[in-house]
Amino acid sequence: MAKMSNKERRLSIFRYGSKAIAKYLNGDSSLYYCPICSLGYPESSAITGDDLTLEHIPPESIGGKPILLTCRNCNSLAGHTVDVTVSSKKKFEDFEKIVCGQEKGIIPFVTLSLGELHVAAAIHKESSFDIRPIEKANAPSLIEKYKRHLMNISGSNSNDWKFKLSISHKYDNRLFKLSHLKSAFLIVFTWLGYRYVFDPRLDVVRQQLQEPESDILGTRFWIEGNESMPLNRIMLLSSPLPILLVSFNGFCIVLPSLESKGDIYSSLSSYWERGQRITLQAKILDSWPAKLQMKLDYS
Repeated sequence: MAKMSNKERRLSIFRYGSKAIAKYLNGDSSLYYCPICSLGYPESSAITGDDLTLEHIPPESIGGKPILLTCRNCNSLAGHTVDVTVSSKKKFEDFEKIVCGQEKGIIPFVTLSLGELHVAAAIHKESSFDIRPIEKANAPSLIEKYKRHLMNISGSNSNDWKFKLSISHKYDNRLFKLSHLKSAFLIVFTWLGYRYVFDPRLDVVRQQLQEPESDILGTRFWIEGNESMPLNRIMLLSSPLPILLVSFNGFCIVLPSLESKGDIYSSLSSYWERGQRITLQAKILDSWPAKLQMKLDYS
């Protein structure tokens, strides 16, 4: 079977989503609505990809798949603010594992420092550990200085020479958690559809995703877990509040359920204090969907 092009994928998602919103609004199916900002876009936006873009869930940098569309503004805003923290953290973790010899791979754009000389380089770890300057990322004069420096070292009898490897690591813990809130929100959208994400109980989540620099929810949507937590599941917690839990590797994101009442995030703080160890018994509802299902809209 031939691999679907991005244009074909966008059109397929558009048509499925536009039929779902038509069922939800009892209207026509000419528009697809971005689940984050709720703005509608015609099919031409999916054809060109200018205004409707493929959204990877979770972010592409950690293996996410393009299973829905969001508008370019929401996708770009998240990419430049919250999702970049996920890719930055993964890059640092990969750097650490490769440098320590735990994994093989390539880490591009590290800084190799030899005294006052700083060169953009890549780490290659296969059968051996190699550090290679990136020719296109350095001025020719800098590469020449680097080569002369290595020749001087190799021509000396001393084994006492030092170098330093460093990597740019932009990380904000709150924005890292917001990226996973966005992923969880879109996972449940993919699963349940517009009847869920456009419910007024989700307004505060959508507002937080549209205003990532504003600390609207804090980190009340985040629950640390342990090794017993099921991976990549959508779960329902009935007590102390009816809430949905979307599980990742070692933590859960809290979202309102269809039975939630009021602002669950304000209510949660009255049930447990920060740092308190709690036991949650939740019912597994489903695995993360691999494609648009929108079960409520199509039911």
